[in-house]
Amino acid sequence: MVPDPTPWGVELAKVAERLEAKTKQARWTDRTDVLVERDFIVGAHVVRKLFCYHPASQELRNRRIPIRRFDPDARLPIAPGDIGPSYDLALSRRDTITPAELCHQIVNNTVFAFYCGETADLFDGVYVASDCEEENVILVIASDFIALCDDIVMEII
Repeated sequence: MVPDPTPWGVELAKVAERLEAKTKQARWTDRTDVLVERDFIVGAHVVRKLFCYHPASQELRNRRIPIRRFDPDARLPIAPGDIGPSYDLALSRRDTITPAELCHQIVNNTVFAFYCGETADLFDGVYVASDCEEENVILVIASDFIALCDDIVMEII
């Protein structure tokens, strides 16, 4: 029996709403870090679950999500919790990945760090890496992940 996707879609809509609110939040605490990481991981898990149990369109499954890849700096090993000394954040290359690949990176992260880009005090995205052996880290812009969540909710519910 295929489970009803509606409760999962409702949860995904809540995740997108909370993440959208965090992109406008200026005051951050350690608790905020936990809540944002939780929402990314829960959102990615729900996307994977909905793709398994609900016939999402091929267009949505095959969507290419823009990311930036960063290679490690020559100074290894990777510093846990602080990617600044471990990766050359001045040099990156553009790439795209599927929603399934993105969700894998988020759910199985060994690196999860926040990116404040355009405005130094506001959260714009996250750096994630799912495999220490792969060594590179990717930058996911929050608005791209939020848009993916919203589009899945619109299609499924």
